[in-house]
Amino acid sequence: MIFEKLKQDNAEEYINYLKIAMSEEPDNMVAEKVDEIGIKSRISDPFYNRTISILAKENGIVVGRIEYHFYGCVQDGHKMAYVDWVYVLKAYRHKGIAQLLFKEFERECIQNDIDQYYLIRATNEEANRFYGNFDGAQLSETPLLRKDIKI
Repeated sequence: MIFEKLKQDNAEEYINYLKIAMSEEPDNMVAEKVDEIGIKSRISDPFYNRTISILAKENGIVVGRIEYHFYGCVQDGHKMAYVDWVYVLKAYRHKGIAQLLFKEFERECIQNDIDQYYLIRATNEEANRFYGNFDGAQLSETPLLRKDIKI
């Protein structure tokens, strides 16, 4: 298993992974289709430079990823990370890949002096079992406000 950050030179491999994920579990995806041109454009767009994806590759094929970004609170100096997305293809689940992705991500957090990270997690039985095994983590049922600006 190797890990790479998403860049222009591995965009096609990432897009192939997304196509498989979309075909296998369309209801678990946040998009309705794979926007190849948009993805390639966003990889080099300065707005998205702070969004990082670590790709898990096995035999040259992307089988999973974790996407996140860092930010901070000016008032107290707290440095945080938000995990936007973590997903492993169905055929590669239960092999420790998601755990390894989180370890790679946590290494990045340590290197960047991040105090804490969080994510909005799925609450199905499999997700609860997965996240319930994190050392030093707390699961909560936090109320969430989400408002679309563009409709």
